[in-house]
Amino acid sequence: MIRSRTDWREACTAAGGGTSEELEKRFAEWVGRKYAIATAGGGPSLHIACLAAGVGLGHEVITTPYSWGQTVSCILQAGGIPVFADIHPETLTIDPANIEALISARTKAIVVCNIYGIPAELDAICAIAKKHGLRVIEDCAQAQGSLYKGRQVGSFGDFGCFSIGSGKNLAAGDGGVLVCEDRRLYELALLAGMHPGRNGREVESPDLKEWVDSLIFTYRINAFTAALALEQMNRVDETNGWRRKNIARLREGLRGVPGIRPLDLPERDPAWHICMWTFVGEDLPGVTRGQYVKALQAEGVPIGTGYVGTPINLRRTFQKKEWWLGNGYPWAATERGKAMVYAEGDCPVAERRCRELDMNLGGGGWWQDLSEMVDQIVEAFRKVTAEPGRLGTIEA
Repeated sequence: MIRSRTDWREACTAAGGGTSEELEKRFAEWVGRKYAIATAGGGPSLHIACLAAGVGLGHEVITTPYSWGQTVSCILQAGGIPVFADIHPETLTIDPANIEALISARTKAIVVCNIYGIPAELDAICAIAKKHGLRVIEDCAQAQGSLYKGRQVGSFGDFGCFSIGSGKNLAAGDGGVLVCEDRRLYELALLAGMHPGRNGREVESPDLKEWVDSLIFTYRINAFTAALALEQMNRVDETNGWRRKNIARLREGLRGVPGIRPLDLPERDPAWHICMWTFVGEDLPGVTRGQYVKALQAEGVPIGTGYVGTPINLRRTFQKKEWWLGNGYPWAATERGKAMVYAEGDCPVAERRCRELDMNLGGGGWWQDLSEMVDQIVEAFRKVTAEPGRLGTIEA
């Protein structure tokens, strides 16, 4: 029996439609945007957002040094030159106060990361971008369901880019979603990463339609991931609620415990992919962060010394200005790029966070009622800090 075109779209997403289209419509509605494109991952979403934003060889893009590498690699993939703005000491996201001084005639966009599920100061960042004619790309890979002033992240910038990979708040194996509000930007993103079978149907602008071709990045989602993501959407608000409940209980339980302090996050309601804390060494003179964490780990507490590790601007790629394009590109594309130096001290807040202050505890797979475990963690903290003199003797 010959099956209909609709039937094979359930297994092949090249032309769009079917389950992948259903996911896109539902995700766009959830975030509060007109358009969505389901992709192969959060990284592909960011890459095609950069391309659709007009980032090309030698253009500059302002971003954060404090993130997973894909927040920045998307800029390099588009041929752009990353310019790093330091973070705010409490939100750990790019600080709007540090952006304008970095804008040049070659700046095209700002890539913002809502890291750990913590929303950046999105209204201020978008206002700066509008003033200077720049695009804003939100990296929401860890922030599915996080709210800033009561509104979903991903709905502030020109693009919102989400991961739905393993371990995320909405997890479907490996995939992503790009959302936007502007029809032309949507069509440009389609051209950058979707199959001509879909683009031929959906790209409407006459000047863009002539560019429909198979010379693309193959970034479409697969049907199995789309189906799994659709099912997960039925429970993401519930599971985010569990995260919020557990972290709230943990924050309350650790109130007044020496050596650890929660971040101060007014007007924000993170969905907590990871919960980051601040080490307060002044509470425990002579005790290092490493000693503190090692003592807690010995009690079974799932705590670590951070996530970022080394700020991105201080990693080898930027110290050597060498990347896969070779011959010093993309920096070699402009005189400003050739002269650019990424130096220690450029982003002191991010550098100190990584070196001295970060402690991660909570988030991840905390999707159920873990009140008993939270209470056990709090008790372990009280036990460890009851004799601070012993902490200073630990070899860390």
